[in-house]
Amino acid sequence: MKLPKLSFQKKQNLKHLYVIRLMRELVNKLVMFFLPIYYFNLHLPFWDKINWGFSLTGQNTLTALQIGIFNIALLHFINRLVAFISSIWVANRTIKFGTRHAFVMGNILYALFTACLFLSQVNPYWVFLAVIIDGVQINYFWNSYHYSLSRNSDHHKIGSNLGIINFLLNLITMISPALGGLIITGLGYSNLFLLGLVLIIIALIFAILMDNVKVRDKISWEEFSTWMMEPGFRRLGTTFVGRYFNDGMLQMWPLYIFILLGTSAKVGFLYSFSLILAMLISYSVGAVIDKRKNRKPFIVSAGILSFFWIIKSFVVGFWSIVVVNTLDRITSSFHWLFFDRVWIARGKGREGLSYFTYRQMITSAAAIMFWSLVFFLFYFFGEAWVSLFLIAAVGVLLTLLVKEHQDPKA
Repeated sequence: MKLPKLSFQKKQNLKHLYVIRLMRELVNKLVMFFLPIYYFNLHLPFWDKINWGFSLTGQNTLTALQIGIFNIALLHFINRLVAFISSIWVANRTIKFGTRHAFVMGNILYALFTACLFLSQVNPYWVFLAVIIDGVQINYFWNSYHYSLSRNSDHHKIGSNLGIINFLLNLITMISPALGGLIITGLGYSNLFLLGLVLIIIALIFAILMDNVKVRDKISWEEFSTWMMEPGFRRLGTTFVGRYFNDGMLQMWPLYIFILLGTSAKVGFLYSFSLILAMLISYSVGAVIDKRKNRKPFIVSAGILSFFWIIKSFVVGFWSIVVVNTLDRITSSFHWLFFDRVWIARGKGREGLSYFTYRQMITSAAAIMFWSLVFFLFYFFGEAWVSLFLIAAVGVLLTLLVKEHQDPKA
């Protein structure tokens, strides 16, 4: 089968950026993909010492499901709170030392995060240091990554560059979950974390090879407040909130499948099984988006993805999950590529790092809201999957507010 030709840029910096991104995604899909399941099964002794007698369900003790969900919600809450607080500080260090420093620090901290996860198998409280470190590295890596991608991409090539990245990411995603599930089943989480550490070190080597771009920008809490007062940026910020509501629920989705199917290996195999069509679509659709900026397919895809979140609350069997997951991935390949192209394109300019930093701050604030909702919904109602699926569906619809150019009348 001949794959459609995709004309993407082949600048040296972009090539290094692709490798760094692919190594990180390999770690994400081999290791971090299963983190919700790992957090869910982690025993944190302090939960046993808390009096839960005021629960609306009338229960005095927590179920295993609630304790596991509380683990996930608490750890993600801390992670994103640290990310929000450290955003400005990290951005100013990036301005002072350059983007290569940010990539190197992001990978070093990611390695420390993985090492702390490894240690948490001996003492579960290491996981708190892990999520704190991860909260800082989020700002180092992702803000510099998006800034570098935007800076090194011609405006009319952003969709194509994202298309090839997403194609390669889906190729990794097709293989990694199944492999990760087999490693967990056969060798345990220890070996999975060690493998992740090796891959991060490879990414670190390519981070060192990146050009060190000095950023001329001024980033502060005062400026963030000023930007948030602008209607156009608030509208855009709402789309970032919606995106995280979708992404937060995507992090919970493997756990939901795990609860239904019972093993990590089955979860990984299911994800790998349903991605080949999504991979092919990601390869070809980026260049099309660059040339034809019609929003109608974007609007339709948002409606379909929202509908799929509702449908997911009813799936219970392996093959029904495969079908829904496959169709969801196909639609997602277009929707999120269009969405990412638009908001990344808006980051081109002299205040690019400010834009990506403030975007990350809004995302972290959205994450704090989302994981607080997860905690309280499961606490008060015992089980709240349907409510979370509805939140994710609304989140997808909020992304329709994204525009390539700021509307001063918004």
